[in-house]
Amino acid sequence: MSEPGNSTWMQKVIPPRLLVPYLAGKRTIISGYVYRVQDCDRLTSPRALVDALDLSFEGSELTPAVPELYLMRWVARDIDTYVVPYGPHMGGDWNDSPPFAGNGFTASREHVVPQFHTMPMPIPAGAEIVHITRAGERPFAAFDGLSWRPAA
Repeated sequence: MSEPGNSTWMQKVIPPRLLVPYLAGKRTIISGYVYRVQDCDRLTSPRALVDALDLSFEGSELTPAVPELYLMRWVARDIDTYVVPYGPHMGGDWNDSPPFAGNGFTASREHVVPQFHTMPMPIPAGAEIVHITRAGERPFAAFDGLSWRPAA
């Protein structure tokens, strides 16, 4: 599986408890499990995203019944580091808790979605947050490099 390259759009589901800290500038990094937008383009509802990205694990704030989600999206840059998190059963050295599956993909039995991990990195200028409901998605905010602005 190829790792994200320059100009690949990436995304991360923002846990509900982190939306306000991001928008207020109190959280300025992206880290953890991330996904290429192109691999998730058929996942058009909160339920589909929660199921496909295996986000309803024990202790998660998210369930398949969640009515809305917020996704942060950004363009990968050459300086960003994305790794495929392989567990020992795949020849890697990763051990983590869910949504980690260890095989380079989410644990979904219905959707094949490659999984990547990034160490903390600054939110790049041009990042955006989209709001997703069963009715579809809409732009919510855009990052200008210093702060989040409401989407036009």
